[in-house]
Amino acid sequence: MCGSYRRVRRRVGRSTVVLLVLGVCVACDAPVTLDAPPPVVAGATEERALPPIAVSVVDAPIALSLGPALAALERAVPQTFGDLERRLRHPRNARQRFAFEARREPFRVTLEDDRLSIGTVVAYAGRGWYDPPLLPTVSASCGTDGPRPRVRARVESRLALTPDWSLKTRTRLASLTPYSDAERDACRITAFQIDVTDRVVDGVRGLLRRQLPRLDRELASWDIRSRLAHWYGLIGRPIPVRDSLWLLLRPGAVRYGGLTLTDTAVIADIRLFATPQLVSGPEPQIPVPSLPPFDTAASSVGDSARILLEARLDYATASSLLRDALVGRTFSRWQRRVQVDDVRLLPVGDGRVAFGLRFSGALRGEGWLLGTPQLDPTTGELIVPDLDFDLATGDALVRGLSFLRSDATLEALRTAARLPLAGPLDDLRGLVEGAMNRELADGVQLWATLTSARVVDVRAHPDAIIARAQTSGAIGLGIDRPLRTSGDDRR
Repeated sequence: MCGSYRRVRRRVGRSTVVLLVLGVCVACDAPVTLDAPPPVVAGATEERALPPIAVSVVDAPIALSLGPALAALERAVPQTFGDLERRLRHPRNARQRFAFEARREPFRVTLEDDRLSIGTVVAYAGRGWYDPPLLPTVSASCGTDGPRPRVRARVESRLALTPDWSLKTRTRLASLTPYSDAERDACRITAFQIDVTDRVVDGVRGLLRRQLPRLDRELASWDIRSRLAHWYGLIGRPIPVRDSLWLLLRPGAVRYGGLTLTDTAVIADIRLFATPQLVSGPEPQIPVPSLPPFDTAASSVGDSARILLEARLDYATASSLLRDALVGRTFSRWQRRVQVDDVRLLPVGDGRVAFGLRFSGALRGEGWLLGTPQLDPTTGELIVPDLDFDLATGDALVRGLSFLRSDATLEALRTAARLPLAGPLDDLRGLVEGAMNRELADGVQLWATLTSARVVDVRAHPDAIIARAQTSGAIGLGIDRPLRTSGDDRR
């Protein structure tokens, strides 16, 4: 009897232990409810200052039309002059007479450094007469029955731009010589010792010298300052990029880089140095900037345009991007499995952000992780390397789910919690580039080409994630109307 009792007791004891173990396992499998409150929003911290962005260059070449000045010179200097029938006294021999008839070609222009050369070729014919004592007058000629001798004439005007944008010129007769040393280009009537070439050179020299002051007046009538001041003011206006977003070019120093020649226009190499800035809000009310004197020292600055872009990624959009990276991820240990079902991102207010993760499986409810957004310089993405559970969530995870706080789990969350910034920044770059390619005024086109944006900083703002990037490229003014002289404007 007693032995039977002892056997029954042992059986009952074993069953009780099994039931107790099963009960504990069932209790372990029961999901843990998590209802952690969102983190308390702290006061805003001081915004990080970025290093100053390099100065941008706006190419603004000005075309100065030579047409009016050349036309004035063409009108002032006859194309044909002289008369083969008009006998002129030789300056050193009373018995000799000579005559010539000349025709010049249209003036041609070249430019070397700041020296404007205006040249022409004069072809002529000559005759000579000699009155010998007691004998009839005899004559001879050259260039009347064959190729005419030629003379090359060149006028040189030195152009100087003063710091207050006034153009000063000094024109002189640079050379007047036979076209070549060939026999064709000499008109020497050797029978009478008359060199008609010298007489033609003297005649052309007198014609040109009398007209050089007029050429100086025409060239000096270019009003460079007022035209450049107008364009300078145009690029100082706010440029609309989109609703409540404006681009300010903020022009500063101006550099004059010399002159070049194309066709019949002198091109003045003008560069404006600017510090572009994007501004949000209502249209900025800024005064029209005044054109400064040109700065020769500014030539040491590069030739690129650089603009600091600020893309705003609102927290709803950032949350959507994080869902793609985190929703569906699972974490498990000891047959306890937890899955991320949803994500939301909120600002904390002190430069940090809060990740709200909604879980299912062994953990049900919403918990919070905190961290400070940073820039991954290698990928240009937003990362949160210090991401960790907040105190309220961490305390709840102690009860059988402490593995979620392990280094491996946190590292997996940090690796996945990345925000791509290239897309929104490239969209903003395209908007800015499109806004800058516009007509500022009749005949004045602002153009720009901007390369891909390079992220330089990210920060958590109370309203959005702010991504800052620098884009480079080229900016210029296209001016399709050459600046003409005041005389031409009157005509």
